[in-house]
Amino acid sequence: MDVPLSLIERSLSNSLEYEVRLAKCTKFKKNRIFRCWVADGPSYLPEVLLVKMARQTKHEPYDRERDCIGSSAWKLFNEWAALQFLSKIGGDKPIAPKFIAGDAIQGLIAFEYVSRARSFRDILRKSNTAERAHALLAHAQAMGRMHGSTYGRKNEWLSLRTSLGTHYQAETDSFDGILRTFRRFVTLVDQPESIALENELSELQEFLSNAEPFSAFRHVDIAPQNYLLVDDGVKLVDFEYSSYGCFLLDAPLGPFPFPVRWECDEVLAREIESVYRLELSCGFREALDDAIYYRGLLIAWIYWLLRLGPVPQVREVSDELARRCKAVAHLSHEIEYLPQIGRTFEQVATVHESH
Repeated sequence: MDVPLSLIERSLSNSLEYEVRLAKCTKFKKNRIFRCWVADGPSYLPEVLLVKMARQTKHEPYDRERDCIGSSAWKLFNEWAALQFLSKIGGDKPIAPKFIAGDAIQGLIAFEYVSRARSFRDILRKSNTAERAHALLAHAQAMGRMHGSTYGRKNEWLSLRTSLGTHYQAETDSFDGILRTFRRFVTLVDQPESIALENELSELQEFLSNAEPFSAFRHVDIAPQNYLLVDDGVKLVDFEYSSYGCFLLDAPLGPFPFPVRWECDEVLAREIESVYRLELSCGFREALDDAIYYRGLLIAWIYWLLRLGPVPQVREVSDELARRCKAVAHLSHEIEYLPQIGRTFEQVATVHESH
């Protein structure tokens, strides 16, 4: 894609109702993201901003009326509403780039350029232990702040989101795939199914579907490259799949902080949890109630254990998978919740050790 400088100038001018001129505009990382230097415009405009165009192909051009799940308009409007929403409630320490303007006709949004930032993908792979610990604690603080500050404010976000697309569809998940994966674990250890186990699976599915009482704004796409470490903490980017839902699925979850390998001892894991819960409690007081919090945490652990990969044969269970099974089983036993599910994962870990 060529750099559409004139188009961006027109879109910004129309959206801001003030003539905007750009000194220059260059491609930034992806073909549809551009870094723009402002020559003239409203006094509140930053010197440099980013403009993100809607994703489109020859087979699927951008159509603002097609606000259905997975479409380019759906993703653009999700990010537009997210940045507006978080800019509105961000306070003195915003956790996302500041929203500047949007143009639904051309399919683009403009927002703050975050300078001097490091991607978590690079930090987790290349930094030393102390730098990784610092980044993960900053991440926990940012996620706790986002989840706590957006708890109970779904209607505000939904009003912004539905104003952009008249046919907005929320992405739904019955979590049947999670249950199918668990049943493969059951056959892995030859555990007979029981009424007690079926009841626990129904409870698991009901909790994930309704998200109560753990419903807040979610980023959803929790890949490390979507978190940027800056001088005063962490900023989140790329909100194309964001929505309201069970926020613990986005949280720093002990054994499951990111879908990549990382190093973290038990002491750091506890510190991460403490920082997250403290920030979360500013808006969600139940975060400090162990009985409520750890039940939700256990379900989130189970979700990610079942989402992170296919179920192997017993002899092919990795040490990492066995460790995660053991962690889930231990927490289930410790808080006396979902014991049949916990016992299944404990048997997987035990069989792995015997082999």
